[in-house]
Amino acid sequence: MANGDEPERILQQAFRFHQAQKILKSSPNDQHEALVPPVCVLEAITIELYLTGCANQTRQRLEAMWSVYALQRGEAFKQVGLAIEPELTSALAAGRRAFELIRYWHEDPDEDCVFYLGALPNMLFEIAFGLRPDWAKPPNSKNK
Repeated sequence: MANGDEPERILQQAFRFHQAQKILKSSPNDQHEALVPPVCVLEAITIELYLTGCANQTRQRLEAMWSVYALQRGEAFKQVGLAIEPELTSALAAGRRAFELIRYWHEDPDEDCVFYLGALPNMLFEIAFGLRPDWAKPPNSKNK
């Protein structure tokens, strides 16, 4: 079912998940701990949708953005005993593993994982809707 508006629909869906994730992330402080797993799952789904909807040409820009982020945040992660993958491909692989552990945490609650891709949806949003700002309109908008 490939048609011309499929990337637009995928990116609009990514935008919806991104909005939901941002709303949960900004919840009151007393709810933050309980919402960490659902926020991580929403971030992972958002990343998957954005990556599916974006053309391969955007990959280099995303890799550059991730590299800068990893360089800037790497020291903060080291200070708490964690390492952040500086290369996007490795970071996505680590994120995929963390996503699986978070999603099925109830099966092995003692398994530790770190999901540090939380900045990636914002990067992808910037790229996707920088290319096509008209796609950020709500579905069925009268201003199509």
